[in-house]
Amino acid sequence: MDIKQVTVFGGSGFVGRAIVRALAPQGYQIRVACRRVELAEPIRTAGDVGQVVAMRTNLRMPQSVAAAVAGSQAVINAAGIPFQRGRQRYQAVHVEGARAIAEAARAAGVARLVHVSGLGADDRSSRNPFIRSKVDAEDAIIAGFPDATILRPSVVFGPGDAVFNRMAKIAAMAPFLPVIGSGTAKVQPVYAGDVGAAAAAVLARPDTARSVFELGGPRVYSYRELAALVLHEIDRDKRVIGVPAGLMKLAGWFAEFAPVPPFSRDQVDLLLADNVVRGGAKTLADLGIVPTAAESILPTYLDRFRVGGRYNQHAPA
Repeated sequence: MDIKQVTVFGGSGFVGRAIVRALAPQGYQIRVACRRVELAEPIRTAGDVGQVVAMRTNLRMPQSVAAAVAGSQAVINAAGIPFQRGRQRYQAVHVEGARAIAEAARAAGVARLVHVSGLGADDRSSRNPFIRSKVDAEDAIIAGFPDATILRPSVVFGPGDAVFNRMAKIAAMAPFLPVIGSGTAKVQPVYAGDVGAAAAAVLARPDTARSVFELGGPRVYSYRELAALVLHEIDRDKRVIGVPAGLMKLAGWFAEFAPVPPFSRDQVDLLLADNVVRGGAKTLADLGIVPTAAESILPTYLDRFRVGGRYNQHAPA
């Protein structure tokens, strides 16, 4: 089946926007299905006039999901929440939302379904509620649409990301840059543009159905090394200090009362575990994509955290 229209759930989010930007040059008609359509306004400029259209959709309402899928030949699920609040629960958004998308895609005769998950979503022994919901979401996708393709990115970076911008902001304000625990857990940051390119690549290749791709960047870092990288990029000479996980979880408990928590207890757990591509997994390379180094992208958006702002650059020697 020729793919003419693609519905992207969560297309107004950080990863979803990268996917829309990768799809638009391919000529697809793109329907951005999101809970708050006003957040999708900026991404409409990724395509020609009328090519990218926002549609109000609630994953907790199957009829709303079915309406968003209707008429599309491909569906990409990039919807997710970083913390739970009110009716936006991991179970409702990640798991039941994925189930509704898979069932609607199957019922509508959709040719391809791509689900954006995360590294570690195969860890069935995890007690972390966030990870457990990712595991259950993948199960729901496969149960409802066996031909689905699953993308599992590591920590995703790029302008507007959560991890690097948060670290840089803390480093600019605090007397030191904290890492959780020893800071030795490993991570393989992947560029948002590469995740978008991966989603576009699998749609163009029918042989990627029923496959899982683990997406990581070209280098594995410890969180201490990431902290040092951030300090280098913003030209700040500060110490990197490990903070006990228990203390950070206590702080996370208080942070969760904020309207938009800077971090949560679940996220503390995630930063204590390795988040890297496994040996033997299908990767960006299998899609013909050369991963982008963090060092080549971070200067384009972290320079605003330098002393004096982004225009206070050192002249070359």
